Amino acid sequence: APDVYLMAVEEMGLEKGRCVIVEDSHIGVGAAVASGISCIVTKSSYTAEEDFTGAKMIVEELGDCDDDGGGDDGDVVTLETLSGLLES
Repeated sequence: APDVYLMAVEEMGLEKGRCVIVEDSHIGVGAAVASGISCIVTKSSYTAEEDFTGAKMIVEELGDCDDDGGGDDGDVVTLETLSGLLES
């Protein structure tokens, strides 16, 4: 049920189109989709084989940037990545 997400948006005075939910299970994705808020999935060892239909993006992990600037940051989820998931 999307109730917790809708309550959070209302209580915090946010716009749904400017929010992204991070989830790791198909139940959470279902709630996010039902709320009308964009959702990114980070797979866990427990949920890796679940159906994440409706998620805007599925990643293995959120990751960490290489702070020294010399490494490959690979599939790190950045603010730019998240902004791309927002409604225009």
